[in-house]
Order: sequence, then structure tokens, then C-alpha cells
Amino acid sequence: MTLRTLSTVLGSKRLLLATTTTTTTIATTATTLRSLRAWKPNQKPLYNWRQQITMTTAAPEKTFTAACCIIGDEILNGKTRDSNAYFLAKYLFELGIDLKRVEVIADDYSAIQETICRLSSQHDIVFTSGGIGPTHDDITYDALAKAFGLSLKLDDETCRLMEATMMKSPGWKLTEARKRMALFPYPSKILRTPVSGLWVPVVVVNENIHVLPGIPHLFERLLESLRPHFQQLVEAKHGENGRYYRVQIATRLQEGKIAPFLSALQEKVRDKHIKIGSYPKWGTDAQGIRVVVSVVGKNEEVVRDTADQIARDIEGWTYTPEQTVKL
Repeated sequence: MTLRTLSTVLGSKRLLLATTTTTTTIATTATTLRSLRAWKPNQKPLYNWRQQITMTTAAPEKTFTAACCIIGDEILNGKTRDSNAYFLAKYLFELGIDLKRVEVIADDYSAIQETICRLSSQHDIVFTSGGIGPTHDDITYDALAKAFGLSLKLDDETCRLMEATMMKSPGWKLTEARKRMALFPYPSKILRTPVSGLWVPVVVVNENIHVLPGIPHLFERLLESLRPHFQQLVEAKHGENGRYYRVQIATRLQEGKIAPFLSALQEKVRDKHIKIGSYPKWGTDAQGIRVVVSVVGKNEEVVRDTADQIARDIEGWTYTPEQTVKL
């Protein structure tokens, strides 16, 4: 066999191997895509997938993770500005719960079912905001019931509390439309607040989906009143030291000048579960602040030591809790 013939044969074999590999990859990908398209929100394999991920994925630090789903056409079309995700992010940070994702979706059955089922399978706790009022487009309870194969049941205690609270308003009646606000997925867990006059409960579906109203003052009051409940969840998983600590350092140096130092330091403290963030401040400032550096972690001593080192090396100073900066 000549050298040219041998080269031709080997080339043919390489081409055949590449073609076979490519064909196998395409077939596998096509099978996966068909499975995803065929999946329905209330199918049980979703939960098996969650268990496999939990058992096989090793995170560098075990955290209590959360996701938030904001539901409402009015958010997506710009009619209403959402503030609930911002409040929830601060609230969860104080509790030591790691908010991993925020999604905004329409008042649509398919969108609600797909999104909430996915988030529920991937995170320890999920919060929803919106879609539980008395009108035709308030479909969150119904969509979740259908997603998890549950029925809808009128909660008499919620109706009673609603009536006792709202009857003070002239002409108010417990209409069929208003009863929709007490028509919950069944079975589910109902968390009632001790706050007087706040009849809206937090309904917990599938053990970890917490359904809240979209009205900001109700959303915030419910979460604040239930803070001990969520604190217990964190402590049950991580003990009393589950909370996060954050120190902010301000500097007049430009971000490009301090970036190499911050990058090197982040690598140095990564195994201590410390996160360093750099946030430039635009516009004029009386103190001449150009960058605010954030140090976050669950070990208070390590957080403060890291912040002290940063302050020394970037000619910075610690921001007090009263000082805020628009990032």
C-alpha cells in the first residue's frame, strides 16, 4: 500500500468516525428536545429530575435558595413598575436566603405553570407575586391547581376574615367575584398573619411555593409578619449562623485601577465563600465617590477582615448603613 493510499484510507476512517459521532450527537439532542416539548407541568418526572440534581450536584457552599416569579401583564407592558422583587431581595438577604432568580411573566396559564413548576423543582422556596385578585385575569391559584393536579376549594375562614374586615366599607358585599380570592388549590398550606385587618393569607402550594398578592403594601406586610416563619426554615437547615453579612467600601479611585487587585483578592477568598462586587457610581458626588465595593459572606469575621484589606489597598472607607448609593 502506497503512502497516498494509506492516507486516503485513514482520511476516510476519520471522516466516517466524525460523521458517526455527529449523527449520534444530533440524534441525542433531538431526543432531548422532543422530551422537553412533550413535558407537561403536572408530570411526575419533573420531581425525579429535581431529586437527581440534588443528589449529584455538589455546591461549594450549601445555601437556602429562593426564586421569585412576578406575574402580571401590567408589569410587562410598562403600566406598573414592580417593587416587590426589590423588597424581596433585601428581605431574603437579611434572612440568609440566597435569591437566585427573578422572572416576570404574563397572566397566562402555560407561562405560570411552566415557570412555577421549574422554579419549584430547582429551589428550596419560591415566591409568587400577583394574579390572585377577583377579576377574570387573576388566574394564579387556578393555574397552580391545574399544574399540580389539585382541585380548588373555597376557604371559609378566609371568607369570614375578608367579610369581617371589609364590611366596614359602605356598600361592600361578599360577591362571587370576591370569593375567587378565597378559592385556593387543595390541599395546600395556609399561613395566616397575626396582623389585625390583614385577611389575605399566604397560600403554600407543593410545599415550597408561597403565593402572595401583587399589591406592594400587602406583599410587604405579609412578608414582614411572617419573618419568624422563614427564619425558622433557615435555622432548621443551617443553624443560627445562616444570615449574610455585608460591608461596603467607598473609594475615589477609578474602577479600572482597582479591578486587578479585586480580581486577585476574589480568587484568594473564594474558598471562604466570600463574594466581592464592584459597582461604579455615576454622576457628581460631594465625597467624590467613584466606586462602591461590596463584600458579602456568612462569616462575619472573614467579611470584616476582607473589607479592611480592601479599604487599605484602594484608599477607601467603610460605608455606613445610613448611606445609600444608586447602582
